[in-house]
Amino acid sequence: MLLPQTRSLLMGWFMAIIGLGSFVASFALARDGYLLAAEGKTPSCDINPFFSCGNVMEAWQARILFDAPNQLMGIAGWAVVATIGVALIQGAGFQRWFWRVATLGMLGAWLFLMWLFQQAVFVIGFLCLYCMVVWTTHTILFWIFLPWAAREGLLSSSPRLQQLGQRLLPYSWVPIVLTFATITLAIYVQFPLLFA
Repeated sequence: MLLPQTRSLLMGWFMAIIGLGSFVASFALARDGYLLAAEGKTPSCDINPFFSCGNVMEAWQARILFDAPNQLMGIAGWAVVATIGVALIQGAGFQRWFWRVATLGMLGAWLFLMWLFQQAVFVIGFLCLYCMVVWTTHTILFWIFLPWAAREGLLSSSPRLQQLGQRLLPYSWVPIVLTFATITLAIYVQFPLLFA
């Protein structure tokens, strides 16, 4: 059985690595979006008729909040995730309200990313590689973080919730696999030539 500080250290490294990797993907997408708008330069992830970040970035769905590119929200959000991870590595502790807000933020981000996935596949009709990286990393992060936070008593002092988190954490892979299977099936249905 790992000590609580060891478990926090592991989660800290997990969040820092996921946050940094996803920050890089969001930054690359923002850079490509800027160069597309400013110079008409083809994005680096426009690699074939199916994977076209440029077509995705030009859709209205790519500018939801104040008509600003979604990538800017990604840069900010992933910087926060990485910072929380580094803070955990350094042994920092946060109040319960902070963890509740962080969990709600992660849930909102996951729901938003799943909506963007649905829009990209079924409405826009193109895939974005950098977006897919973020769909993947955030799904992994959220479904591991949620039961971990419950187990650690970060969301509530309820022993029942902590026990539920303890029971569910080993099965975090189930919603992750179901999400990935849904995404893969949707892409297969909409873009069958990708699998030909």
